[in-house]
Amino acid sequence: MRRKTYRSLGLFFWATAIVLVVFALSRSVRDRHESIGTHDSSLSLASYLTGPVEHLSVVDSSRRLREHDPIFAQLDGGDWKQVGHVDKVLASNDSEPMILLNWYDSTFDLSQVEFEYHYSRGSIEEVIRMMLPAEKRRRIQERLATAFNEHGEAFSRAFVPLVQKSIEQSMPIMEAELQASFDRHRDEFDVLSERWQQEVIRKRLVPLAKAEILPIVRRSGQPTAEAIGREVWERASLWRFGWRAVYDKAPLTDRNMVQEEWRRFVEQEAVPVVESHIDEIVEAIQTTLIEIATNEQVRSELNLVAKQIASDAETQALVKKIVKETLVGNERLHRVWQGVWQSEEAQRAIDMAGQKMEPVIRQIGDELFGTRETGIDPMFALVLRNQVFGKDRRWLVARPIDQPIQDALRRVQVATEPMVYPIIHMATTQR
Repeated sequence: MRRKTYRSLGLFFWATAIVLVVFALSRSVRDRHESIGTHDSSLSLASYLTGPVEHLSVVDSSRRLREHDPIFAQLDGGDWKQVGHVDKVLASNDSEPMILLNWYDSTFDLSQVEFEYHYSRGSIEEVIRMMLPAEKRRRIQERLATAFNEHGEAFSRAFVPLVQKSIEQSMPIMEAELQASFDRHRDEFDVLSERWQQEVIRKRLVPLAKAEILPIVRRSGQPTAEAIGREVWERASLWRFGWRAVYDKAPLTDRNMVQEEWRRFVEQEAVPVVESHIDEIVEAIQTTLIEIATNEQVRSELNLVAKQIASDAETQALVKKIVKETLVGNERLHRVWQGVWQSEEAQRAIDMAGQKMEPVIRQIGDELFGTRETGIDPMFALVLRNQVFGKDRRWLVARPIDQPIQDALRRVQVATEPMVYPIIHMATTQR
């Protein structure tokens, strides 16, 4: 009997203690919220522990939501707070699943809220978006620009000779290996050339030239060509060509008088005529090239041809082989680069650059990862949770709307724009 009494008193004591702690926590959070004057995000925790919870069933259009996925809402000041979570995923057959939401924030009218689904794939693009928001990216760019403006001349003096030496020593080796690679794959090039001649040149480029390019050439160059032709013809002497041709045909002669007259005519008559019209020729060529370059049909067809060649599997495979043999697998080229960039001159340049850039790199590291004084950067912590632990992959965003929505028509919409997982500040630092 006494043991039951002690047990009952103990249970009563701990129950009372828990109620008092929860009440004190709620009162403390509310007081801090009132003193700050804004909707502090830590109030959501107290609301979840002490406030009423509403339940809402919605259609999950994404088909990806799971239990305990959070729901966030953005406050007027731009901060985020958690206002609920997915309680259950209700079973369904082939139709879209229904989910049951727990909502524990009374400041929003649930009848005028829509839900938007967001998902993080963990890609490099998303990591960069989280680690380098616009403002942080701007500060890092400014720091780098300041450093390079200050030390750019020293970097140029140290590294430009190394780059020049690398290029000078690499080009002969690359040219030789490129030619050797072409020779090794000559048969493959011949097969591709024959196929592209049939599929591209004859079927697409020749008709394009006849329909679009030749009319432009005629329209721009024909007047100049006709003027030059008439002037050259007026200077030609049929008598001089005629009697020399007869003389060359006569027996026992071998003087090539027609060829000599032709050379004289070209040098002394035709070339001066062409030179006198050189400005007109240049203008005609420029006009022709401009019209061809601005012709929409020509540009569109050449673009399609380039895409067709670039996307061809056989062409891509052959180009990869050439690049691999010329650059990636070229041992002679690798030895040249190693000789240049492992030399004492290169080591001195690298040491100098490291000493001058170390303060800036440390500042950038502080921007990205945080410091001992300020702690780990929230975005870096978010990346660690996302990439290492697989957390924060799915969430809902509650957005207020003007018109009420009937519960039977409420659906979760899949977001079309990317978004970084919301950061919730659980405490406010007061100084």
